Amino acid sequence: MTTRRGSRWWWTIAVLPAMAVSACGGSRLAHDAIVAAVNGGPVPAAAAQQQQGVGSTVPQNDGIPSAPSTTGAGLVRGGVGNNPSSVTGGTALGASAVSGSTSQSGAVGGSGPTAARPAGPLAPILLGNVGTYSGPAGSSTDGTDTMVQVWAQWTNAHGGIAGHPVQVFTADDGGDPQRSLSLVRDMVENKHVIAFMANMVPFTLQAQLPYLHQHNIPLIGGDNVTPPWTADSLAFPLGTTFGEAIFGDYKIAHQRNLTKLGILYCIETSACTIVHDYTVNGGASRAGEDLVYQSQVTITQPDYTAQCLGAQSAGVQVLFLALEANSIMRVAASCTRQNYHPIYIATSVQTTHDLEGNPDVEGFFATAQDFPYMVGNTPATAQFQQAVQQFAPSLRLSGGTAMAWASGQMVAKVAAHVGAQPTSQDLLNGLWAIHNETLDGLTPPLTYLKNQPAPPVNCYFFIEMKGGKWSAPSGDTYTCP
Repeated sequence: MTTRRGSRWWWTIAVLPAMAVSACGGSRLAHDAIVAAVNGGPVPAAAAQQQQGVGSTVPQNDGIPSAPSTTGAGLVRGGVGNNPSSVTGGTALGASAVSGSTSQSGAVGGSGPTAARPAGPLAPILLGNVGTYSGPAGSSTDGTDTMVQVWAQWTNAHGGIAGHPVQVFTADDGGDPQRSLSLVRDMVENKHVIAFMANMVPFTLQAQLPYLHQHNIPLIGGDNVTPPWTADSLAFPLGTTFGEAIFGDYKIAHQRNLTKLGILYCIETSACTIVHDYTVNGGASRAGEDLVYQSQVTITQPDYTAQCLGAQSAGVQVLFLALEANSIMRVAASCTRQNYHPIYIATSVQTTHDLEGNPDVEGFFATAQDFPYMVGNTPATAQFQQAVQQFAPSLRLSGGTAMAWASGQMVAKVAAHVGAQPTSQDLLNGLWAIHNETLDGLTPPLTYLKNQPAPPVNCYFFIEMKGGKWSAPSGDTYTCP
């Protein structure tokens, strides 16, 4: 397996909206600290005050101010009403090659890096990232927005892309389709982004796509768990197709003689019902599994005792949890109270560090759609680990952060030949040239087709909870059944 490269420089951003308080882990201050560090200064007081809804203007390098970031009172992730224009970004200051490296403590602690001047008057590559980072889904997706900024910082520190600096705007849609569309529209019409990357939108993708088609804007990478990812010609998923990732779980379970399968799937998103439909319509039997129990649940349930008792009575040995991370922990706790200990399985987007150290989920395993985020033994994965340690050492990694990094590296790949003024068409031309691309081992082989949906990908990586820690038994090697 091979690898790819990363990068850094600067940008400024303010995460806009929020529908609900984040359901778990992931620090907004950590994200703001990265933004401050990129701008060469300490964490602004306003960043720490955002949790109380205090507005702020983030200072830029060389004293050039950014647009003010307006925040709504009482919202963890900021945002005023439904005003998408309060998303902010930075003024591109440059991305020539940087000599030497920036210390880890300086990057996050307050004596952050100074933006390098561009070698020439090359226009920035402007990108957007809109995801559901608050509310219940945030327990699985939070941190992805920070990860795309880490990628941009690393990229610009290593010369940008073909000499162009990279600037990324991020925003949280709170799981609200109308807000999601407003944010996308604002980024295209007012921020002039030419593509979106790593959008984590299990609830809101379908709200974005019609508008993206109107402007021919590609969506490069993201959660990859709903049907439009492999049904829409402007969606360019990175990693294993969701159904094939589920099949990988079932195949591994069968190889381990865990043949009695159960599923719990949420009511909130089609991603969960896909698990059910795929399983009952031949996915389980194709892997040799016997589906003996199924139950639709809600991620707002405080307790899952009834489902645990039902699965236990049915003899379930392995239980697929089509839920976000916080609900997974509540399921495991509920089953443990009944002295019931099945092996839990899922796909990698739910596999966060918050599950580590929890004896209730020991033995949990999952297919990873992109490289396992805990590995770093190849040049490509080592760059990922180095970027995190340099720019966000406190970031809690997850399957989502691996997806975000891979999305950025795909942007770098397809933008290598952009013109003097980068355009969406430049990126589309680069995407349509992708054939059996692994980004040096960060993804299974990917191919995209001009004006057609992406072909399915059935290869996957594998991770497992051992001794309270996520591990990658097969390292960065993917399996193709």
